[in-house]
Amino acid sequence: MFRNYYHCLIAGLPDLFLDETEVNFSMHDFKDQLKNDLYRKDYRLVELLFLPYDNTNLFNILQENYDDFNSLGNFTMEEFERELNEEEALSTLPVYMYSFANRFREDKKKKTLKQWENDLTREYFDYVLQVKNKFIQNWYTFEQNITNILAGLNCRKFELDPEEELIGDNFITDAIKSSTAKDFGLEVDFEEISQIINLADKDSLLAREKGIDQFKWEKLNELTLFDYFSIEVVLAYTLKLKMIYRWMSLDEKTGKQMFDKLIQELKSSLEFPKEFTINEQKR
Repeated sequence: MFRNYYHCLIAGLPDLFLDETEVNFSMHDFKDQLKNDLYRKDYRLVELLFLPYDNTNLFNILQENYDDFNSLGNFTMEEFERELNEEEALSTLPVYMYSFANRFREDKKKKTLKQWENDLTREYFDYVLQVKNKFIQNWYTFEQNITNILAGLNCRKFELDPEEELIGDNFITDAIKSSTAKDFGLEVDFEEISQIINLADKDSLLAREKGIDQFKWEKLNELTLFDYFSIEVVLAYTLKLKMIYRWMSLDEKTGKQMFDKLIQELKSSLEFPKEFTINEQKR
């Protein structure tokens, strides 16, 4: 399969934000850079990573909350307002957003806001898992499984029915709903289960969240271990930056440390085998 390579972009990533991230850095600038430098079909994959911001914006707009609009999403307020008006819609939003908006408007009082939010998350995962890109499929399957296991552990702790909290339907969701074992009987089929349980057992919420993000960080390294200058490297880099962006908004020192680690890992990844030749495609 034909692939685009981004030697110049990836080799230059550490310099894009290095100076300004001594105190803060702009995810908006990074996203704009990708939009300018990536082929359109590859940038569409990047847009998938930013759809959670659009999901939040959509959910807020449907509740007539217009003050917390996050511009990191792919769509503007004006685009949402147009697309949520049946007479003006141009079908530019992902299809799941239209169906969700219609159901929410018709049946809003039939569910709690948390249940509606969970529904939107499920539809987002269903949407991205249909994308024909191995990295996207592997990452979101991994993310889905972790989310479900953590939800299952919380439901068990607080004696709640996990049915309303789980995303998707696979062997892990089946195990969470049926097993009484500490590891939901997943030790053989999902070897990461013990590590997730250990992280979830931490008393400190901060330590738990950092541990989970570190776990995800290492998974991203694993998924791109043999990729060089491909869109998969850009996608993994973007996901890591999203983690850092979140931590920097909470803790500047922690975010800076994670950013420095990302830069060092990227520099190391550029030491690729000499026999590997990049034939960068001309535009």
